[in-house]
Amino acid sequence: MKNETRQINIGVIGLWHLGCVYSAGFAKLGYKVQGFDPNKVVIKNLNKGIAPVSEPELDKIIGENLGVNLTFTNNLAGFFENKDYIFITYDLPVDEKDRVSTNLINQTAKLIAKYHGGDNIFVVSSQVPLGTCRKLMRTVSKLIYFPENIRLGKAFESFLTPDRIILGSDSRQLIDNFTDDFSVFNCSFIKMGLESAEMVKHALNSYLATCVSYSSEISDLCEILGANMNDVVAALKTDKRVSPYAPINPGLGFSGGTLGRDVQSLTKLGKIHDYDTKLFKSAYKVNQDRLPWLVRKIKSIKPNLKNVNIGILGLTYKPGTNTLRRSMSLAFVDLLRKEGCNLRAYDPTVKEQIDGYGFLEISHNYDEFFKDLQIVVLMTEWPEFQEMPILEKMNLMKEKIFFDTKNFLDGNNLLKNGFKYKGTGF
Repeated sequence: MKNETRQINIGVIGLWHLGCVYSAGFAKLGYKVQGFDPNKVVIKNLNKGIAPVSEPELDKIIGENLGVNLTFTNNLAGFFENKDYIFITYDLPVDEKDRVSTNLINQTAKLIAKYHGGDNIFVVSSQVPLGTCRKLMRTVSKLIYFPENIRLGKAFESFLTPDRIILGSDSRQLIDNFTDDFSVFNCSFIKMGLESAEMVKHALNSYLATCVSYSSEISDLCEILGANMNDVVAALKTDKRVSPYAPINPGLGFSGGTLGRDVQSLTKLGKIHDYDTKLFKSAYKVNQDRLPWLVRKIKSIKPNLKNVNIGILGLTYKPGTNTLRRSMSLAFVDLLRKEGCNLRAYDPTVKEQIDGYGFLEISHNYDEFFKDLQIVVLMTEWPEFQEMPILEKMNLMKEKIFFDTKNFLDGNNLLKNGFKYKGTGF
């Protein structure tokens, strides 16, 4: 259990998905937490118990701890006083090519230099390119890299019960103190140097990205050659060298910016040091080709898509969250628009028109969604889609063509009831 001899005070800088989960999670564990973000609207809402992002249990846990051992502020004056640890938790933005910007970290370093005067230990959990922490040490002397490993949609589960915690620092004493102060986490603490810890995050996500791209190519070959990817995956995962948890599944590839960011970070670092990252470049290119491949697949059934009514099931990049950052669904919508389609979407967490997507009609219920559709494409595996009354709504459609990019629904049932059903990898 956590050291009970003293109250450990924590500051959290950057309050979006990562920072909100850290703030609420540490407060739930009994630590005294104050979160900072420069966005006044975000802070105002958090002080009402309203998080800026959707995540199961997030608003509830914030509300339970607010004013007890959890507060939020947008004022850095006095923020660093009497805090043992300062966690830096910005969700760093990535562009359309999955290139990460560290401007928020650079700005934070300037704020630290201006306001920091204490003996805080800084803990970076933002996903940063290798070398970022070393630069930050020009401003702070006590620093640990603790790469986050929360999974959107299951953030508290992954935060409260991690598989292991990676800690990187130049000071073994800092890491040993950290493991004592956060022994509430019932897992192993893997200790290493600063750059090694940064590389672990890059290596893990690049490994996952490579597995996903491998899956994509095997899946496509299964379709071409008459094999069934579902059967192939089931067999592969019984091999001890693969494991049941391997990210090998039929699907559209990776999105959201997380895996792509680390692939691109390693590619950039390799280029700086005159090293050609051939494998990572190939894995990234395979992923970039997934959506054009899906458009070609649709056109093999419906060659001319001009004025065809197409509905997209799921807009968020994964279920359990409302984030649209680097959403594959929106990138897919952009491609379909070039084909001249009429586009509509339904997602449980998206109810308002999306900026820049005025051409995409947002449905609020299944009747609105299915009316006059010719093609449905399932993009996000929201659990409620398995319960939707699709057979009751099918008569609302002009044509009954269904593409299931995640093999999420009962394809045989849809086929028996008159749909042209196309799964992935068979």
